Amino acid sequence: MKEKKQHKLKPTATERRRLTRNSIYRFIYSSAEPVSKQEIADALDVSLPTVHQNISELLEAGYIRAGEVKKSTGGRPPLGYEANPDIRYTVGAAVTSNHFRFWAGNLKQEELGFKSVRIPNAQLDEIKGDALKREMDIFLEESGLDPAKLLGVGITIPGVFDSESEQIVLSPTLKMKNFNISDFVKEAGIPTAIMNDSSCAGYEERRMRQLSGQSLDFVYLLLENGIGGAIFMDGKQIRGKNGRSGEFGHMRIVPDGRVCNCGQRGCLEAYCSAFRITRDFGISVEQFFDEMEKEQGKGPKTALFYDMLRYLSIGIVNLRMAFDCEIVLGGFMTEFLGPFMDFLRTEVKRLDPFGADADYLKIAASPKASLQGAAWYHVGKFINQI
Repeated sequence: MKEKKQHKLKPTATERRRLTRNSIYRFIYSSAEPVSKQEIADALDVSLPTVHQNISELLEAGYIRAGEVKKSTGGRPPLGYEANPDIRYTVGAAVTSNHFRFWAGNLKQEELGFKSVRIPNAQLDEIKGDALKREMDIFLEESGLDPAKLLGVGITIPGVFDSESEQIVLSPTLKMKNFNISDFVKEAGIPTAIMNDSSCAGYEERRMRQLSGQSLDFVYLLLENGIGGAIFMDGKQIRGKNGRSGEFGHMRIVPDGRVCNCGQRGCLEAYCSAFRITRDFGISVEQFFDEMEKEQGKGPKTALFYDMLRYLSIGIVNLRMAFDCEIVLGGFMTEFLGPFMDFLRTEVKRLDPFGADADYLKIAASPKASLQGAAWYHVGKFINQI
């Protein structure tokens, strides 16, 4: 069936009128099932003519569509309306020390494509150039996505940002310091935002928790090539005076221990990040776990990973003592953690001075949360302007 031609949403005469339209769209967007005009009018306390007028505008622009016929207690059943998630899409892109990763999702954060591209360390300087954009264009083509429908791209980087100077102050895993991001954003040619990977992941976890009615008090611990984190209390991120809170990877857990990417010794990141695997064995994380499975519980890779889990439990208990809330583990390393969660919880419980069960230790809703959180940035802006 030929796709209906989309039109731009008509400008409103007043801001108050726009806010009414926005509230109607938001109600439709957030509803789990198609909603009728009467349901919208009742929920938002607006008149049916007002609802009808706004529904007509949103339908014409393609922002919503008629849903399935709703059940009725008698008479002709009313039509339902739902958000059209496929009119636009966004992309989250992650820059790590050895990969570009891309994730595309529609307006409902439903996955449209994912790709991980391995890159040599020498290419990281090309973030200023066209390497990232070139790989993203290939990803969009391979995923069958129309570039004209792209709302924008959110790029995540493991590093400390200064929003006023538009600089990455420090990124130990990428060996970046005082890197200016404004030029790259201008050269990208599409709406682009560069953000901290842990914060993006934390916000995506908060969004998912809000939808499912879970507690919005949690600490997010991102386990990837580096280790980062984010703190949320009552749904609000605690950023700290200098915007550097959540740098959990650089908590020292072993005095004068292993050298960390930051140049210090004994940091949690030096013991528990994916870098420890790739550095000690010179193989990818996927290959490491494949070979570890063949060891059947006995071998150097098995010994290394259980050592990582023991140190990770120290970091988890420290966070629990500091914040007294749920600790959520996220990042691509969590894709391999499932079979080891019982061991990790046992270690956490053993180290917890209050002897509490480790039921406060959770796995994140998605291992791709940082990418999804970065992509959501542009979805949120899109919704706000309707």
